[in-house]
Amino acid sequence: MKPARCSDCAAPLCYLNVFEHAPAFCPSTRYEEEIREASREVIEGGLAEVARVSSIVEAAGYCKKTRVEEIMDFASRLGLHRLGIAFCVGLRREAGILADILEGNGFETVSVCCKLGGIAKEEFGLEDGEKINPGTYEGACNPAAQAMVLEKEGSELNILLGLCVGHDTIFFATTNVLTTVLAAKDRVTGHCPLQPLYLADAYYGRIKNPQ
Repeated sequence: MKPARCSDCAAPLCYLNVFEHAPAFCPSTRYEEEIREASREVIEGGLAEVARVSSIVEAAGYCKKTRVEEIMDFASRLGLHRLGIAFCVGLRREAGILADILEGNGFETVSVCCKLGGIAKEEFGLEDGEKINPGTYEGACNPAAQAMVLEKEGSELNILLGLCVGHDTIFFATTNVLTTVLAAKDRVTGHCPLQPLYLADAYYGRIKNPQ
């Protein structure tokens, strides 16, 4: 069976709830009952209000508001006042600017750096030659500690700012707090990770065709 591949769909009409001509790999037809159950868990569970407010924020800011503004709108409409910023140490300046913006709009902020409670990379089995700078001490980021501290500090909505690939995964896996992403880490593109997709047939052809 071919895996679900919505990215190959020539005419997606799922947003209209139309599936008459859906391709064989369409997950909406393949998992019809499971999707109904997943939807029921949102509608009848604790995320119904989050879903409702998300749609309001989407409509209100569509092509008009920046993501920073939409995050503030989202938090305001949900009645969330204390916002947590989990940031990469390399983006501490940006984290400070974000905190100033949020506080200028009436929110409280708490922020935690990725190196909080840094762990020597050897502790989870990294070889010296696998480090960025072999022969030196390197403390790994500790996103689980970031998630814990933000929860202890009473964050009602976490905002991820530039956590590395994998570190963001650990954060999502360990947090119990609603979380959104402002920016994803991409040192090469200035934290604009979609650039290689837009230029996959040009400057970033090596990614699309590694041979």
